Amino acid sequence: MARHIQFSILFVIALFFFSLPIVVNSQGSPGKESFYVEGQVYCDTCRAQFINKFTQFMPGATVKLQCRGDDEGNITYTVTGKTNEKGVYRLFVEGDHEDEICEIKLISSTIKDCDEIPDEGWAKQSSRITITKNNGMHGDVRTANALGFFKKEALPECVELYKELGILPPDL
Repeated sequence: MARHIQFSILFVIALFFFSLPIVVNSQGSPGKESFYVEGQVYCDTCRAQFINKFTQFMPGATVKLQCRGDDEGNITYTVTGKTNEKGVYRLFVEGDHEDEICEIKLISSTIKDCDEIPDEGWAKQSSRITITKNNGMHGDVRTANALGFFKKEALPECVELYKELGILPPDL
């Protein structure tokens, strides 16, 4: 009987030590977090500054995620990646960046006449994204707003798009 009790105690102690790493890792200890940032890159064929029926999603485009502190030059984290055949990128990000400003930026286009990075009007050159688990968001995927390169000249059929939407073309 005493031998059975000793074996049971030894078994419980061994079980405790083998399960300890699993419990510690599941608590999300600082510095152990990781995320994926996903988004799309497109060719803005109408120079409309939004996705529409003439939009072409861009395979092979390069984007860069950069996080910084309060100062512009205080870069704390950088990772680059390329889009897949559907114009979607997925970047692996290590660590929690709660107190940092993180942005996805367009780097290079794969379409020769659609490589202008927009900087006019309300067009955004980058997409800010929050990379932390301390904001009520669950899961490890963060989705960034889509970013688009401008086509050198808008497609002729874009005039119809603007008429359908009841808006003026951006160059007026």
